[in-house]
Amino acid sequence: MPYDSASRPAGKARRPRQAPAAVRAPREQKRRRSRLPHTITLLGRILLLMVVLLGVGLWARSYFFVRPSEKKLEKYLAEGTFLNGIHIDGVNVSGMTIEEARQALLPGVEAAADAINIGVRYNTSLWLFNAVDLGAQSDLDQVLAEAMLLGRGDTPAENKKARNDLADNGKAYSTNFTADSALLAARVAAIGQAIDTLPSEPFATPILFWDAAAGDMPSFSYTDGKDGYMLNESALVQEILACLASGDHQAILTPELDLTPPTTTLEQVQANTQLRSAFQTDFSSRSARNTNRVGNIQKATTILNGAEILPGETLDFNEFIGPRYESGGWPLAPGIVNGDRYEMQPGGGICQVSTTLYNALLQADVTVTNRRAHSIPSDYVDHGLDATVDYAMDLDLEFINDTGAPIYLFAYCESVEGRHREDITFLVYGKPLENGVSYKTRSETIETIPRNNVHYTDDYTIPRGYKVVTIEARPGYVAEVYLDKYVGDGLVSSEYLYTDRYEGNDEEALRGAASPKYYEPPANAVPIDD
Repeated sequence: MPYDSASRPAGKARRPRQAPAAVRAPREQKRRRSRLPHTITLLGRILLLMVVLLGVGLWARSYFFVRPSEKKLEKYLAEGTFLNGIHIDGVNVSGMTIEEARQALLPGVEAAADAINIGVRYNTSLWLFNAVDLGAQSDLDQVLAEAMLLGRGDTPAENKKARNDLADNGKAYSTNFTADSALLAARVAAIGQAIDTLPSEPFATPILFWDAAAGDMPSFSYTDGKDGYMLNESALVQEILACLASGDHQAILTPELDLTPPTTTLEQVQANTQLRSAFQTDFSSRSARNTNRVGNIQKATTILNGAEILPGETLDFNEFIGPRYESGGWPLAPGIVNGDRYEMQPGGGICQVSTTLYNALLQADVTVTNRRAHSIPSDYVDHGLDATVDYAMDLDLEFINDTGAPIYLFAYCESVEGRHREDITFLVYGKPLENGVSYKTRSETIETIPRNNVHYTDDYTIPRGYKVVTIEARPGYVAEVYLDKYVGDGLVSSEYLYTDRYEGNDEEALRGAASPKYYEPPANAVPIDD
């Protein structure tokens, strides 16, 4: 029976009718599909916001960070005109092209270059620098390019600010000059060569004459040092460049000098002019032959007296004294020839000068680099303590100053009154030896070599039974040489230096071969021992 709502009992709720499941399902799917348009709408809004943000970012990047391309800048420089309000060197270039502005400004730039005349004054000297001297170059082209790109060469934001500033205040540019750095440095170095003064070191001057007989000792006069000064070249270069940059093109500069004091003091020089050693030998001046010998010795000591040998320098005896010739004032006196005899020769006797100096050097603890013993032992020193010199034979005495301060030699030859004797004295001055230290040379003859043979040559002008000795026999010797070190009067060490060997020589004689009936023996003949 059909349901009629009008027939429903009063007070009872109506029970809804339920549709079959197959009918209800499509409605549920329809309701779920109805939510998709809302989702799509949300995604669209997000995408739209992202696009907006991207666009704003691109605009901001372009406005705040992006600069014009190189091509665009080149076009400004080639074809652009200056913005209003730009002045260069006082000239209004507004609306001009770069070339037009260059032509307007070039006369003023050239006049400014002609007016460059920067001076450097020192005492009475004046050095002038013009544009040619400086290799001056104007920065006109750089200034023109910079002014043309004002308000154009940066980001839009920066360009806008620059244009606003230009409209409000205008913009003034100035051209300057730069110098050729190498050319300027060379010119300044030439001034330095004229100005620079090395410091003068304090020094001692030996006083060459003193009264040795009265017991006086050598002395010195002293001269104090002076500061030197050197041009501060880099500072002067910077001053000149600053004048160019600031437009002070007629400046007169006073150069800055750096003082350089001496490396030593006068007190140090005085402390290093002390006696290190003294050595003396003597000889007879009785014979006429010895008179010439005395003259040669006096001449050599006079040359050596007052000699100064700086640290590290070498003194070569033969070179310092020079060659010995009669024409040079060296008279004939006995000298060793061929190692076994004495003959007259120019400068004979000066080996005693070299020998005396040699011993003084050893006792001054100075390094001798070249020395030779005589072939015949000297009678004025012990065996092994002699030093021969011969210019022609290249026999020499040399020493190097390794003391760390100048060495001064004082030498003199004086007669001993009433005794026909001459004394030769050498004194070595310089940096003092250690406190209380002194050195003495010493020789020990450890062997004597007999020479008893006689070598005869028959002579038919001498009667039989006689001979004339031409070369005397001399024994040989072997000697050891030592350098003894003393502190005060006490011997503290003895250093072996070397061993010398003197070979000696046999006698040589002319033996009489003539008849005594017809020949008398000469005055210098002696009987031949059987």
